[in-house]
Amino acid sequence: MNFIKNSVQWGIDPVPRHNRLLRGREFFVLWSSLGVGLLVFSAGSFLSDASFVDAFLAILIGSVGGSILLALAGKIGSDNAIPSLVSMRPSFGIRGSYLPAALNVVQLLGWTIFEITIMSTAAHILVGKIIPFYVWTIIFGSIITLMGLIGPLAVVRQWLEKFAIWAVYASSIIIIITLLLSDKLSILLSTHGNGMPFFTALDIVIAMPVSWMPLAADYNRFAKNSNSAFKATMIGFAMTNVLFYLGGVLLGTSDIIIIIGAIQSMLFGFLMLVLIVDETDNTFADVYSAAVSSQNIFPKLDQRVLIIGFTAFGVIMANIIPIAEYQTFLLLIGAVFVPLFGVVLTDYYILKRFHYSHDALFDKNTNKIGYPAFVAWSLGVLVYYLLSSLSPIYMPDLPQIGATIPSLIVSSAVYMAIMYSISRFRIKRVASQ
Repeated sequence: MNFIKNSVQWGIDPVPRHNRLLRGREFFVLWSSLGVGLLVFSAGSFLSDASFVDAFLAILIGSVGGSILLALAGKIGSDNAIPSLVSMRPSFGIRGSYLPAALNVVQLLGWTIFEITIMSTAAHILVGKIIPFYVWTIIFGSIITLMGLIGPLAVVRQWLEKFAIWAVYASSIIIIITLLLSDKLSILLSTHGNGMPFFTALDIVIAMPVSWMPLAADYNRFAKNSNSAFKATMIGFAMTNVLFYLGGVLLGTSDIIIIIGAIQSMLFGFLMLVLIVDETDNTFADVYSAAVSSQNIFPKLDQRVLIIGFTAFGVIMANIIPIAEYQTFLLLIGAVFVPLFGVVLTDYYILKRFHYSHDALFDKNTNKIGYPAFVAWSLGVLVYYLLSSLSPIYMPDLPQIGATIPSLIVSSAVYMAIMYSISRFRIKRVASQ
């Protein structure tokens, strides 16, 4: 295990130029792999309440639009060689970024528990009662810990690119073709759904790629070429998101256990085994990014200790909390980051015009808390919770236009308005002097 002991723990410092090794095709492999998952099937099944035409259009538009946002978040990282939470510092302030970092750790730990539970449940169903559920959680926890310790470069270049992704591509194609050749497609084409509006369906689809935005720069900071990474991220994630949302519509059930059983029946469970293997990289990404987000607050913490600790916590909680208790909570927590990135993307691409200074990223004395960003973020979150059907304060009398896009637009517009007003005030004050 010397290679783990001697492996470089990047933390939050910019990755040196000579260590930015990942090429476009490797980002295509990474993000197309992260776009695969049983949860995507589950999310896609909700679109069965829309007409097939609306569902299909929502899948295409939402996957492409959401993947563009994901790639834009990743590009801040590849342009500056920094992780996601550091990319929030220029707009929210260094100390201000501690709150998003803490929320990100909470949601990533939740997703870690969820993924370990899903993988262990699927494996337990696949082999019967030969191996108990808790043993599977320990097995997968060990695999995830190992992946986290060897780091993103080795996981992408040695595991995904050389082996795992090809098995995932093959199994995904077989599953989708099998579903298309079944009678499910003809049934869907002849029905008109249960009245789900197009924009609600679009909101469900776009939620999946944007849920990865708080993690994107953690991996895209290793890009050899930023533009290639942007294109590969967008295309790779959009491709598998389209396929698996479509598969979810065809399956027509959001129950993870039923989905596992349905896929298990294909080729005697071999395809389920492949998908289980692929789920490990999703969980690795959750654990690794949780460690990096923690280092945004406490940069001296050892990344390896954090990875081991977070995975162990996920294994323990997977044996305690049933899935139904926290799935909706996780979706709502993730929604907090949609308007947050409305602020971050606006700050970098529109206001700062693709440039962040070193002081804005790392100098605690000159950049403490960005109050305008918090105001815009808060209003965006409020809009999301008013419009989201997952929210306890949902207002169904409002127009059915979804929640993701409106919250993103509101936070962006408010942030630009505040920053423009501040700039005008400063100009007038200087002129008066």
